[in-house]
Formats: sequence, C-alpha cells, structure tokens
Amino acid sequence: MAIPLKIRDLLVREAHLRLGREAIAPILAEREAEWAGLQKSKPGLFAAKEAKAAHAQALRECEETLRLLRNGIAQLDRVEPHLRRLVVEAAEDHCRENSPEYLRALAIRERRADWDRCLQRFAEKAYGFTQALGNVRNMVTSGYQRHEQVYSQAALQAFLLAIEAGRRVEDEIRFANDVADVQARILSDSRLSALELPKLRTVNYSQWVALISNMTLAEAQPQFDQIIAEAKRLCEETLPQLQAQAGLADASQTAALDSFVLQALGGMREEARALVNPEDTETSVADSERMLAALAKKTVLGRLPAPA
Repeated sequence: MAIPLKIRDLLVREAHLRLGREAIAPILAEREAEWAGLQKSKPGLFAAKEAKAAHAQALRECEETLRLLRNGIAQLDRVEPHLRRLVVEAAEDHCRENSPEYLRALAIRERRADWDRCLQRFAEKAYGFTQALGNVRNMVTSGYQRHEQVYSQAALQAFLLAIEAGRRVEDEIRFANDVADVQARILSDSRLSALELPKLRTVNYSQWVALISNMTLAEAQPQFDQIIAEAKRLCEETLPQLQAQAGLADASQTAALDSFVLQALGGMREEARALVNPEDTETSVADSERMLAALAKKTVLGRLPAPA
C-alpha cells in the first residue's frame, strides 16, 4: 500500500531533521573541543603581538562557527518534537482508517470507561451493604426472643434490607466482570499483548446474610463479624487494589496501542527513506520550521504548542 501523501511529506521532513542533527552534532563537538583548546593555549602576557592577534582571530572564527552550529541545533530542537507529534498523529489516523484490527483494539478504551462506571457503582453498593450489615447487627439483639430463638419483626426487616444490599453488590461485581471479559476478548481478537482489566472476586453476599438470618443469635454474632469485616475489606482494600491494577492495565494497553502505531510507522519510514535527498536537508529543515510556525498561528496563543 502506497504511503499517503500527507504522511510521506511529514516523514521526509522528519528524515531531513535527523540528517541535519547527524551532520551538525559531530562538527559541533569538534568545534567545542577546538574552542576549549584555544582557551587553554591563550598566548601569555609577553607573547608577540602577532601571536596574540592570530589567536584572537582564531577564537572569533571558532566562536562564530559555534554560534551557527548551536543555532542549527536550536532550530532542530524547536522543530523536532512538534513534527514528531504530527507524524505520530498522522500514523495513528492512518491505522484507524486502514487497519480493522487497530480499530477493534481501540474499543478497549470504551470498555475501560464502562468498567470505571461499574466500579463506581460497586463502591457505592459496597458502602451501602456495610451500612445495612451494621444496622442489622444492631437490630438483632433488640426484641430477640431467646427461648424461641426468634428475631423481632424489625430485625427481620433489617435482614431483608441487608440481603437486598448484598444482591446489589453481587450485581455490580457481575457487571464489572462482564465488561472485563468483553475487553479481554477484544484484546485477544486484536492480538494486542497487554494486561487485562482485573476481575472482582465473586461472593454470594445475599445468601450469606440469608443464612445468618436463620441462625440463633449466638451463632449469628461471629458470622456478623466475618461478613462485616469482608464488606469493610471491599471498601478499604479491594477497591484501591482494583484501581491500582486497572492503572497498570491502562498503561500496558496504551503501550500496546502505541506499539501498533509505531510498528506501522516504522514500515512507512523505511519506504520514505528512498525519497530523501541529503542535499535538500537545510532547505527542508527551514521549511518545516515555517510550516510549524504557520500552523501555530492557528492556535489560540499563536505560537508553537508545547510538545507532549
């Protein structure tokens, strides 16, 4: 497939920037060493006038050369990051338009947003479950008929509310895990090598509360301690761990997407290399700076944007 004209132009410009730096950098290093040597070999106070004049002339010429070379490097430093950004953006657009595999892979970001919403709801439901459990534990001792081992109507109602709260937590766990499964399939289909979103541990909280409601008060108390500790772990430990793991997955997936683009870009760079004439490097670098300055005028501040 032929390289699109826009990318080809940018890649040729990029190659000229690289050639320019390769040409200037070693000469700059030599002249800096020469300047340092001239500084050390400065004629003494009683040296001949001609020797002093020759040294001063050599120093001026070296400093002028250094100024021109450093200006060249400064020009490259100004242009390179912005042109590189344009190159990568153009390559990413090209992958979107021409690679169904890459387009499918981008869907992982949509799933990530879905998973975030699930996790937010999970946090809310886990907190509600913790509150419901605390409420029912406080209620069970009030009005408990020890001889019949029967809870009061208020306690039974609190149990029902806690069971429903537990069911809501289970629903959010299932939703979040379903989203993680879909994203994992997308990663597999697109053949991206990246970490998957973490999955939440499945626990039947509603059934656990229902079982406690059928226990005696003496049997229920240690169970309350366990399930409340579990609910607190969800809020205080599990959620931060999931968010940290999701952050690692994000970084891994972003790196995989970037690698996809850079791999495609590498092939296009190879093709564009044949179009680069070293004799045009100086003209191309200057033209690239003018092009970027013209683009910058279209921005709000009217200057080159800071490189990412």
